[in-house]
Amino acid sequence: MGFKIVTADELIAMLKKGGYKYKWSQIHHTWRPNHSNFNGKNHLALQQGMYDYHVHVRGWNDIGQHVTLMPDGLFVTGRSFGSSPAGISGYNTGSFMVEMLGDFDKGKDKLEGAQLEAMLKLQHYLTTQAGAKIMFHREHAPKTCPGTGLDKDWFCEAVKKCNPDTPVKVSKPKTQVASDTVVNYLNLGDSNASVKALQEKLISLGYNLPKYGADGSFGQETDVAVKQFQKDHGLTADGIVGPATSKALGSAKPKVVSKPEPTKKPTLLRAGMSGEGVKQLQKKLNQFGFPAGQVDGKYGSQTETAVRQFQSRVGLSVDGIAGPNTLAAIDNYNPPKYTGLLREGSKGDSVKLLQKALGVTADGIFGPDTEKALKNFQRKNGLAADGLAGPRTWNKLF
Repeated sequence: MGFKIVTADELIAMLKKGGYKYKWSQIHHTWRPNHSNFNGKNHLALQQGMYDYHVHVRGWNDIGQHVTLMPDGLFVTGRSFGSSPAGISGYNTGSFMVEMLGDFDKGKDKLEGAQLEAMLKLQHYLTTQAGAKIMFHREHAPKTCPGTGLDKDWFCEAVKKCNPDTPVKVSKPKTQVASDTVVNYLNLGDSNASVKALQEKLISLGYNLPKYGADGSFGQETDVAVKQFQKDHGLTADGIVGPATSKALGSAKPKVVSKPEPTKKPTLLRAGMSGEGVKQLQKKLNQFGFPAGQVDGKYGSQTETAVRQFQSRVGLSVDGIAGPNTLAAIDNYNPPKYTGLLREGSKGDSVKLLQKALGVTADGIFGPDTEKALKNFQRKNGLAADGLAGPRTWNKLF
C-alpha cells in the first residue's frame, strides 16, 4: 500500500470495504517527530521519514504502523491493513496500529481539535464495529507511550461518547512538499530501544562503540559514531539521525578495514642471528626457566646455551640451533605443575618427572641418587641444597 492522505471517514470506509476485524487497537504517539515538525504540507515527507527509519535502521520490512494521524486530523496510510503491525511485542497479531504524530507527555504537545476528533471517530468504529479493544503501548512496555498527558480511562470514555455521524472539520491538505524542518528522530540524550537498534546498526557497519556498546543510551560515544558515519557518507555531521541519515544507514555497507599481513614465523634460528624472532624465542625460554639472558633480539652464547638446555629437557637433539622441531616444541611446551613437596621416600609420577629433569633413572622412587642429583642442581642454580623439591626448585627445573 502506497502512502495516501485520507480523512477519518475515508479511512473508516476503507476498513469497512476490506471487512477487516481486529482484536486490539494499539494507540501510540510518535514522540519524534512531533507537532513542531509538522508544517501542514509535509504529511508524506514525515511518513516517508518514519518509513526510512523503520526499514533502514530498525531493519523491518515496512513502516511499523497502519496509519499515522497528523495534527490537522488527516491520516496517512502506512502498512497494509491486513498485516500485523510492529508495535507492542506479543500483541501485534490481530492488531490495528495508530501512531498519533506528537509528543503527548505532560507539558508537551496537546491532543486536541481535529486530531483528537479524528482519533475518537476512528476508535469508535474499531471498538463498535471491528471488534477491537483499546490498548495503550505503555500497558505492555516500559514507556510513557502514548504520553503521560493522555489518561486511558478518560480516552475510552470519550470514544464511547463520540457521535460517529459528526464530521471532523479538517482543511484540505496543502500541496505536499519535502519537510522543511529537521525531523529529530534520535540524537544526544535519547534513551530507548530505537537507540539500541541504531547502535547495533552502527556496530554492524564497523563503527565501534567499545566503551558502552549497544546499551540503548545515546551518549557521547554514539554521537561521535553517528557524526563519523555522516562524514563518511557526505551528510551534515550534526549527530542527528533524521530521514537522510536513516536512509544512508539502510544502504550502507560495512567499512573495509585492511588487515596487516601476519608476521611470518621463522623456521630456524641460530647463533649470530638477530631480530624479532630471536626476541620471542628469548622471552619464551626465560619464561620457561631456561635463562636466555637479556631479551635483546641477539642470538648469543647465553641464548644458545638456553636452547641446548631446553632441547635436553624435552628429548630433542642437542645442537643449540632452534630449528623447526625445537621451535614447535617451545610453542607447545607445557611444563608440569607443582603438586607438592618431594623428598627422599616420595614415590609416583611427579618423582619420575623430577628424575627425568635431573637426568637420573626415572623409576618413580625418590632415593639417594635422586637426592644427590637434586642437591647438585640446587647448588648450581643458587638454591638451598637441601635435597627437597619444593616450589622454588620445581619452578627452576621446569
